Amino acid sequence: MVGPARGPNLASVPGPDDDELARLRALVGPSERAYGDAVADADRAIAAAKAATLEAGAARGELAEMRVELARARQDQDLFQRRRTMGAGEYLIDLLREAWRDVLRPRLAHVARRVPRPQGRETRGGQ
Repeated sequence: MVGPARGPNLASVPGPDDDELARLRALVGPSERAYGDAVADADRAIAAAKAATLEAGAARGELAEMRVELARARQDQDLFQRRRTMGAGEYLIDLLREAWRDVLRPRLAHVARRVPRPQGRETRGGQ
């Protein structure tokens, strides 16, 4: 089977695919090189959008951290202002309450969880 003859004057003869090719070139550009450039531009735009999205996420994370730090600083400021108005005895009692709440009680709870309980013995509330 022999294919159609190809020659220099066949390229200038319009065929059924020429209309489609002209339509596609009007959409994409005048050549395959322009199509490649358009694809490369699209890839660069996608990469830039992803980078911008990552930067926005990092900024949101930093903002959340700053809000937490600000809340802690406000709590510390409130505590210092409250303690500034206290007398010596009140201040000492407040320090002891803070030590109990923040240090001693959690340590005692940790130790209590580690101590084995005797088997078969009723616990409070278990009845």
